[in-house]
Amino acid sequence: MGTNLAVLLKSVCAVDGNFRVRVGMLTPNFASDILDELVDAFKDEKVFKFLHLPMQSGDDEVLKRMNRCYTVQDFRNIVNSFRQSFPDVTLATDVICGFPGENRRAFESTLKVIDEVKPDIVNVSKFFGRPGTAAAEMPDQIVATEIKRRSTEAAKLAKQTSLERNQRWLGWTGKILIDEKGKIPNSWVGRNFAYKPVAVKSNEVLLGKTLQVNVNKAFSTNLTATIFEIPENETKT
Repeated sequence: MGTNLAVLLKSVCAVDGNFRVRVGMLTPNFASDILDELVDAFKDEKVFKFLHLPMQSGDDEVLKRMNRCYTVQDFRNIVNSFRQSFPDVTLATDVICGFPGENRRAFESTLKVIDEVKPDIVNVSKFFGRPGTAAAEMPDQIVATEIKRRSTEAAKLAKQTSLERNQRWLGWTGKILIDEKGKIPNSWVGRNFAYKPVAVKSNEVLLGKTLQVNVNKAFSTNLTATIFEIPENETKT
């Protein structure tokens, strides 16, 4: 009682140990209430500079119909605040295509915000009216073929934007923490300070190790790098 996420983050980061914290999804109305405190808490090096902030729609009228307690400008303000303090922050967001009442103008507003804000990750969903929900009974339902077309258009823009953002990391040299095995043999995936997934190749077991790497390729979903250095205390024994 009497606390908030920012206070909790600072308490967690005060614990001794070599670890990193990734904050999960934050709704804009929740983040707005503690924005200054939250940005300050993210300054700790133990916190990944990763922000998952769902937009859902780039149109305020559609957000009202979704019963979202925030506006598009609220979303923008939070993003701007984080990017002012952390220029390389990884921004993930969510959008829903085809919510009842989303006309073409409203959908294009969503595309415009994606294009202007340029999130690193955009999770695109197609609206589906679950039986018994208020949204399923709303007027102005969008036909399934149009919902599919819009989601395809949004996903295409999202992929282009993700690639553009990832290309900014080409040539970057820094540390990554290996946290999973890759999908191809002898590959490993680590995260840098901004929680960017960076794939490397090695015959060694690298899980849990911290490596110095140099990014040499960028894709829409991840980066690849060569291992620049494995600290002596991190080498396999």
